[in-house]
Amino acid sequence: MRKLLLALPLALAACGTTTQAQLRQAGYDTIQAYNATAPLAEAYVQQPSADPTIKAKIKTASADAMKLITPLGTDLQSSMPVTSLELSAATAAVAALEADIAAKGVAQ
Repeated sequence: MRKLLLALPLALAACGTTTQAQLRQAGYDTIQAYNATAPLAEAYVQQPSADPTIKAKIKTASADAMKLITPLGTDLQSSMPVTSLELSAATAAVAALEADIAAKGVAQ
């Protein structure tokens, strides 16, 4: 999933003529990926035996993703234009969270 998420903005950028419809769909896909990943992050953080350093790293990655996902979601809901830069940043933040979770052996 992480590879697909990272490839999405690059594929759209390669087209040269990325439409708002494509950017908006990619935005929804990015938010959906975060929504699938966030419960795994929360479950790991709630484990009493989880390493505090790993917990902190996952919390930070989740917060970083939310900082980018929230305005993206607002733009999508209010029909504001989505930029490829905004989408790429959100996608990278979600991929980083997924990588942190995967590295810790949390099942996806």
